[in-house]
Amino acid sequence: MADKIKVAMIDDEMDLCLLVKGNLEETGEFTVVASADPQNAEQFIKQELPDVVLLDNVMPDRMGSEIAKLLKKDETTRRIPIIMVSGKGEMVYNKKKQDFQWIPNNPLAQKRGKLPEVKGSEALAGAYGVDDYISKPFATEVLVDVIKEVLKAKKKVPKEQEDGPGAPSP
Repeated sequence: MADKIKVAMIDDEMDLCLLVKGNLEETGEFTVVASADPQNAEQFIKQELPDVVLLDNVMPDRMGSEIAKLLKKDETTRRIPIIMVSGKGEMVYNKKKQDFQWIPNNPLAQKRGKLPEVKGSEALAGAYGVDDYISKPFATEVLVDVIKEVLKAKKKVPKEQEDGPGAPSP
């Protein structure tokens, strides 16, 4: 069996990290490590050395875009692709309903820093200096596709996973 893709997720909402971890690992193609501590993000990434980083932008006390810039400058982490997973709102876990709820344009999110006014994943990825951008909320299938596309562009996807089961043989 091919090696699994190692994903590191940094998001201040640990409930969301655990949901994404469960959904990605359920596919059998990924192992996921997560941190809800943006203050120690660089140290966490250097320790884990993942194949790809999923990074929230809107977090308390520190923007993901700042973390991305520092990761791209560091010799140890600069080649690790970064996918910004964020939005102008906030995914909040409602414990009573046992479900996540997207609160668009959440005033709390707006207070955490200025966000680019550009639209579209390519423009936002460029604005943040990352490899791709996914808006919250998102479907697991979309996240899987984006991760594989980013890794393929960086030539890190094992051939078996790139083709997938049932892919036509050359």
